[in-house]
Amino acid sequence: MTTKLKSAEHLEEQELNKLLKYLYQNQLWTYYLLVRLGVSTALRYSDLSRITWEMVLNRDTLLLREKKTGKVREIPIQKELTEVLQKVYLKMGNPNLNQCIIPLHIRTINKQIKLHAAKAGIRNKRISTHSWRKTFGREVWRRNGQSESCLVKLSSLFNHSSISITRIYLSITKEEVDNLYQLQDLFVY
Repeated sequence: MTTKLKSAEHLEEQELNKLLKYLYQNQLWTYYLLVRLGVSTALRYSDLSRITWEMVLNRDTLLLREKKTGKVREIPIQKELTEVLQKVYLKMGNPNLNQCIIPLHIRTINKQIKLHAAKAGIRNKRISTHSWRKTFGREVWRRNGQSESCLVKLSSLFNHSSISITRIYLSITKEEVDNLYQLQDLFVY
């Protein structure tokens, strides 16, 4: 008998903000930055864990060679994220610029983030470091009208071999796809 591995789930916008608010209010800066950077960059943990303060502080672009693919990624850093990074850097007492922002082991993070999510009121979700990448994808897809062209772009960004893999990766259900056909209000003449 084979057991299907349960993969990480994305967070809805409300859940994401609940978690971020909890982490911020409790000054859990490393976890706060993990979530902010993870959702903002769509990077895997193996890459997030290598980001140093010097790579992102007062910069508008993050340049990084992905560990898994070997590809060099140039990721824009939005103004709002730049301000958050600067603010938290000061709150953390100006760590060494060469220090990794997320110096924790993946097992520690995955265990702790589940606990923090539960304390923030997020239950019945399979959350791990991979949730941030999926949250990014789902939110981009939603904000772009759940379009097929958006899936093509996300497929490229995630380095998937097809958009059907991206659909599975983002847990896009048949119902969500079927809902795209609801155009009743189009015919009003």
